[in-house]
Amino acid sequence: MNENRKILSLVAKQSNPDNNTRRSAELEFYHISAQDPSAVFQELLQLATDESIPEHLRQACLLNLRLLVPKYWSIGFQSFVGPPVDQGVKHIIRQSLLQLVTTSTSSKLRSGSAYVIIQIAATDYPDEWPDLLVHLYNSTKDFSNEVSVLGGLTVFNDLFDDLITEEQFWEGEVGNEVIQHVLNLLNENTLGIDVKIACVKLYSSILNTLRSPEAFADDRRQAMAHEHVNTALGFFAEMLHRTGFSSNGTELHLNEIYLKSQIYNILSIIVGNYNKRVGKELKSSLISFALKDLAFSSKCYYELFVVGGDSVQVHITPVLNDSNGIISNCLKDILRIIALLQHSLVISQDQVTFGEFTQSLLQCSVLTQEQIEGYESDFNLFVSDSTELAVTTSVRDVIYELLSELNDFDSKELYNKVLANISSEEMDWPLKECHLYILECLFSNEDANLSFETSPIDLLPGLEKFINLNSEDTNNLLIARFFMMLPKFFEKFEDKIPVNELGMKAFIEMLNFGSRPASESFNLIKAACLVSTTLFKSILDFNNINFDKGFIQLSVFRIAASLVEESEEDSIPAILEAITVSIDIDSHNALISSAPSDIDVIYLIFSLALKDSANVQLMTDTSDCFKSLLHGVDTNEYLLLCDKALPFILDTIKQFIEQGKEDYSSNLDLVLEILSAIIKSSPENAEIPENVFTYTFPLLNKLITVSMDNQILQTAGEVFNILLEKASRYFLNYEEPESGDSGIHLLLATVSKFLSPDLSDSAAVNSGLIVSSLIDKFHDYADITFLTQILEATVKRLIIAKEVITIENLVMVFCNLVCTSPEQMVDFLSSNIKLTDPKNGSVKTGLELILPIWFQSFEVTRGYEKIKQNALALAKIYTLNDERIQNLIVDGDLIPYEGDLIRTRSMTKNMPDKYTQISASLKILKLLISELNFQCQQMNNEINPEDVKEYQDDGNEDDWEEIDDVGIPDYEKLKSYVDSDNEDDEHEDQNGDEDLKNLLIQFFKECTTKNLGNFNKYYELLTDDEKKILTEDLIF
Repeated sequence: MNENRKILSLVAKQSNPDNNTRRSAELEFYHISAQDPSAVFQELLQLATDESIPEHLRQACLLNLRLLVPKYWSIGFQSFVGPPVDQGVKHIIRQSLLQLVTTSTSSKLRSGSAYVIIQIAATDYPDEWPDLLVHLYNSTKDFSNEVSVLGGLTVFNDLFDDLITEEQFWEGEVGNEVIQHVLNLLNENTLGIDVKIACVKLYSSILNTLRSPEAFADDRRQAMAHEHVNTALGFFAEMLHRTGFSSNGTELHLNEIYLKSQIYNILSIIVGNYNKRVGKELKSSLISFALKDLAFSSKCYYELFVVGGDSVQVHITPVLNDSNGIISNCLKDILRIIALLQHSLVISQDQVTFGEFTQSLLQCSVLTQEQIEGYESDFNLFVSDSTELAVTTSVRDVIYELLSELNDFDSKELYNKVLANISSEEMDWPLKECHLYILECLFSNEDANLSFETSPIDLLPGLEKFINLNSEDTNNLLIARFFMMLPKFFEKFEDKIPVNELGMKAFIEMLNFGSRPASESFNLIKAACLVSTTLFKSILDFNNINFDKGFIQLSVFRIAASLVEESEEDSIPAILEAITVSIDIDSHNALISSAPSDIDVIYLIFSLALKDSANVQLMTDTSDCFKSLLHGVDTNEYLLLCDKALPFILDTIKQFIEQGKEDYSSNLDLVLEILSAIIKSSPENAEIPENVFTYTFPLLNKLITVSMDNQILQTAGEVFNILLEKASRYFLNYEEPESGDSGIHLLLATVSKFLSPDLSDSAAVNSGLIVSSLIDKFHDYADITFLTQILEATVKRLIIAKEVITIENLVMVFCNLVCTSPEQMVDFLSSNIKLTDPKNGSVKTGLELILPIWFQSFEVTRGYEKIKQNALALAKIYTLNDERIQNLIVDGDLIPYEGDLIRTRSMTKNMPDKYTQISASLKILKLLISELNFQCQQMNNEINPEDVKEYQDDGNEDDWEEIDDVGIPDYEKLKSYVDSDNEDDEHEDQNGDEDLKNLLIQFFKECTTKNLGNFNKYYELLTDDEKKILTEDLIF
């Protein structure tokens, strides 16, 4: 007991506000635990079950137990350090935890013990804890013991996927039994709402199984899933009817709201996945329930979070205490099921109901006090929500989803009601903003035919009057919403009003308004102007409208510049996107304009990008900005941009080098990405000017020399490769001022670094591209020694590479060379390169090392052009009919495992797959047949069924029947078919740049008719499936 008290004392001190006391207690506790974890585990659990100890300390004991489990319970945990807990103690711990979770009346203790059970089950179930499922299941059967039922359900719910295997669920009676048991629990009136909530959560897990791909594995499973879904639809609809709110309008119980939310979530999943199985009568009942619950929940939401008074008293529980989150989630779940049902049922058929629906939408669309304060203090929050980049989904987001898809009848009716309100009612600005938001949602509904007594052309002035746009007293958030609505308005009515004329006028007036110097709260309006600018891009035809392009560009740049300092996260790419839109209006003018330095476009781009340089998406957006700026520039304009941008880029690289850094720098990575975009976008896709090369290459070369960071080397390698492509001849005359080294010497040193075995695959990912560019640009200057050294280093790098993309790029070096000179390349690899195979230590030729890797790489190569180039190269190797290829034995088809053992992931490492051993020539044919089959399938997927029907209706069915008639021919039969087919095709035009499918068909036709590469011999070694593919694709 004394030892128990010591542990309890240490646990208590861990929450002491004094840092030294707390840290000392933690260190002593972990020291004692490491000495004898079995004893500490027992003591912690004894303390957790001791009802004489305060609840918070018992809870802390469970928390400490949870922290110790990964370290001392089982070697199955990654963080296991040992020594392990004794087996006897483990048994006691497991039983005691189950006892605690099913007997404790404290939800916190049940939750804490459930968490530890879940942890332990991850390694112990089923081998060391076989009765866990039975124990949990039995604990939920005694309806008179609600605590036991609740405890069992708590653990069962979290472990459902681990406790019940797919086979148990579908093939045995476990699935049916568990489902029926959950429904019985939900039907039991004596059980409280907490049990109902736990049951509904568990049913959500069951529902995920019922709609998983495994549910459609066979007809029996599908029938079982459909049967349960039909039962569940009626059951949960009835449950909605029975589960009312005990509130009289002044009280709200969060557990009731939460239960409703969970039921609606289940019904939404069922209706969304099995819509055709829901009858019209049931749909009518569901939408009726949903509209009533929406009215109640939206009223509570409005009173609590918009008005903010104390007219509604909220009853919380220890677990359910976030009233805003729970009510918001309930509203979202209700709105989602309405969205699913409204296509089948027109709500506006009942005007009273529709009036309540409109009122509910307005109530839960009004911004809460918390949202208003957040937007007014930080425009970044407004941008995140307005651009749908916020991490969480708001009630407004779900309303937008509903209204942008709302049926035509209800959309028109809602539109009329909103405009009627605007015309006749005096309202506070938050309600005005809410009406504008509803309009914005409706304008986004492409299918809705909106009409009102006021024509669209007269509506805009009316809306400006409604918000009192030019009054100094008008709230900035209201104006921001009006500007966000503008592009949606013009897009909706583009066929009814002169959009280019009126839209451009409104766009320019918006920018004028946003350019006003004003207080910090005016940033909301500026941010809205920029987001709206991006939306206007798809509406206005900037190329065919007469307007002052310079004014628009300077206005956008000026507004953007005023927000740079305060911009964060989602706002930065949004501002950059607006800048890109304005650049695209006239890139020439954007580049040469004599704007003040603080709103110079290049300065702006750098200022924004460097605020969050670690943001990968922002890197892409920044590069896109520079590409837009460089679109269509001439040499002088290109040099102007380089004069502005390169000093900053190269200063960043220089600082990194001078500071002797080797680690990753997000700023450096960003400027390298920008440098890549600048070099790649040289005028007319020609070479970059020589002074740009002279200015750039020395620092880039030094950076590659000193850096050891994978990402920096990867990005620098990409820039270096582009420099090779765009400035190759400048290397010949370049001389390093300090060392006197020639450009070629420095070039080869850089290439050697990227091919070095010491570099990671990630850092060397561009090495293949660099070598390909080097050979392509300098082959006229290279002798055999040079080529041998480069290719030998490339082979060395290739045979140790692991990453798919790195291997792919290195293989392309040989692929390109084979396409140019297949015979010379095979001779060269066989005669000039001999290396040790790292797998078995044997000495092999370059050809023997490369081809097996090439074959593996081809099967996973991505990108049409790369696949086509690889296929062409392999076909050329095959047609050489070279004995060195024919005699090279490689892996063929996978040999299926036929043993009795179940191969787990860990066992697979010690039991590698086995393959047939075949000739490299045969392997090439197999790979190309597989690719031909894939290409033909792709073509078939694109065929319009109507075209097939039309073809069949013409009576041309004989060819379709012949496929089955032919069967699988031998070589001679296949040859006769192909010869006959060629006679019909001999007068057809030959396309010199055939697509891959035609290229492969032509290759196999030539192999067949001319017996290229002893095709008759290898054809007989193909599988029946491969022969069938050839027959179908070559003949029909």
